[in-house]
Amino acid sequence: MSESLTTTRMRRLRRGGILRDMLAQITLSPAHFVAPIFVRSGQAIRRPILSMPGQFQLSPDMALEELSDMAARGIRAYLLFGVVDAEDKDEAGSHAHDPNNAVCTTLRLARDAGINMLAITDLCYCEYTSHGHCGPLAQPMEKAPRRKTDKYTTANARRSRALHASGVTVDNDATIAQLGRQAVLHAKAGADIVAPSGMMDHAVTAIRTALDTAGFPETSILSYAVKYASGFYGPFREAAESPPQFGDRRGYQMDFRRDSREAVREALLDVGEGADMVMVKPGMAYLDILSAVRQAVDVPCAVYQVSGEYAMFKAAAQAGWIDEKQCVLEMMHAFRRAGAAFIITYYASEILEWLRQ
Repeated sequence: MSESLTTTRMRRLRRGGILRDMLAQITLSPAHFVAPIFVRSGQAIRRPILSMPGQFQLSPDMALEELSDMAARGIRAYLLFGVVDAEDKDEAGSHAHDPNNAVCTTLRLARDAGINMLAITDLCYCEYTSHGHCGPLAQPMEKAPRRKTDKYTTANARRSRALHASGVTVDNDATIAQLGRQAVLHAKAGADIVAPSGMMDHAVTAIRTALDTAGFPETSILSYAVKYASGFYGPFREAAESPPQFGDRRGYQMDFRRDSREAVREALLDVGEGADMVMVKPGMAYLDILSAVRQAVDVPCAVYQVSGEYAMFKAAAQAGWIDEKQCVLEMMHAFRRAGAAFIITYYASEILEWLRQ
């Protein structure tokens, strides 16, 4: 039956806030948000991240205070990233396997303090490797011959130049073996969910096998199944101190010029390997991808509003160009409308305050 053009008035259902609230199909609640946290070894460290106003690098003791405050404000989950001092980095990312690194220490502190939040940990090696890539490299490190005109003065810079020239890439199979080890370490320290982010093929299989073998069959895997090589990650590289020292990550992260079919395939492969949840990253420019993946998989789908997206909102708001609250909440509803079961966002604390208001 066709609508009568003379009697239909769509705006009748928009008349008054009570009616609009009653008919709203997309909602936000505290359970829908995950707060990223950057932790580094030390004591009493609360170091501002200049490109991400309101975000900090925290030592484990300060992270515990932050998590306690977040829990009191209603945030239900957090995602931990490790920040590593240069002297603790090496070519294989070995510090990721230190049970006393900042991530593991923070997990234990939060568990022992009874913090009632889901603990999620990022599994990757870009923060831990001296070259800034997401795992050990496929070729051994070698020194470049030093010449008088060589502008590189450190051994790491000379090695990086040699590696860049030789076209090396991350060793996929060596990396996934390490990821299994890292996942078990996090589970032992108290992680409820581990989230592999390096886009290594068959990482989920390796992690699931390692967790089950070590006696952690209940630890969930949230796979960064659909992660693009994006320009929106810039501020994160300052926050995590993890920029690649040569080349880029386009050889293993996804190409945004391809359509949603590749994204769906990536997500289905990870679900087939045992991922309990999948993620699309970044968020704002990829709502079509999020929608396609959500329709294709039968597991919960998350989205990550990444550092560059957060920084753009902050910069525009500080300049007085946008209503920050209105625009951020509009974006969160868009993520949910596109199919996100939950949203990882640096705005988590502010959103909960706005929702209370």
